[in-house]
Amino acid sequence: MVKTFILACAILAAAVADGCHPNVHTHSITVKFDYDFEVNPACNPKVTKDCVRQFNLYDISRGAAKRTKLASFPVPVGASGVMKGITFTTPPMPLGAGNHVLAVTAQMPGGQESDVSKCITSVQSP
Repeated sequence: MVKTFILACAILAAAVADGCHPNVHTHSITVKFDYDFEVNPACNPKVTKDCVRQFNLYDISRGAAKRTKLASFPVPVGASGVMKGITFTTPPMPLGAGNHVLAVTAQMPGGQESDVSKCITSVQSP
């Protein structure tokens, strides 16, 4: 189980193009957060257990139990210690107009994830 997750978190959404439905537009979502790899190190050829394999971005607007995975992204190359400003931008994707609650989790090799409530923010999609 991931013992500690996010030190700080900020998630930003930016529109990149209009979609074809009047209430659904195409957006890229940029996430930026800090993570302490001293608690759970990044996976590598020598560390394959109790390590962070990837991060996942979810839309949890309908609640954590009904979350929708928007993207997964790798741990930064050479990740160790406290890393500030880990950043990932999704490819353009449809996102309905209105308020969205987004969350980032750390995922281990066995599929276990950190608490979805540890790194959340709300964004307004036009």
